[in-house]
Amino acid sequence: MLAAFGLFASGNFARAADPAFGGKYANDADKAVKLAKQLKCGFQGLRWSKGTSGHLAWCLVVDETLAQSESDIRAKDLKDCTCDWYADQTMVQIASNIANKCGFTGLRWLDDKKAHHDWCFTMDPGFGAMKNEIKIRDQMLKGC
Repeated sequence: MLAAFGLFASGNFARAADPAFGGKYANDADKAVKLAKQLKCGFQGLRWSKGTSGHLAWCLVVDETLAQSESDIRAKDLKDCTCDWYADQTMVQIASNIANKCGFTGLRWLDDKKAHHDWCFTMDPGFGAMKNEIKIRDQMLKGC
């Protein structure tokens, strides 16, 4: 309790994040944690704790700039993991193309995991473009 009082007495409360910002921060953090678990990213630590309550409580007692920085780091980590996942899925499809002698060529079929990861990293957050590429390759493979 004394620690909490010291936190507020030191003036941090005056600089604390706005409650609306805190709510969005906590919801975004929770979504990122769920996606990271789905993708089996293996992240550890408080940044990746489940639920919104801990994220909200932390956000409401720190400076909004610090909370935004934490959010940005989480987003970058998740983007990297998402692109690892995408590149892994792509390499499985490329291996199927080669094993089945389908003969598909071009950038979509380039046997270079890093190139696919790097392409993914240039895409907007979310899975739209990546899922579309995976779907297109799947459809092509089904016709092989």
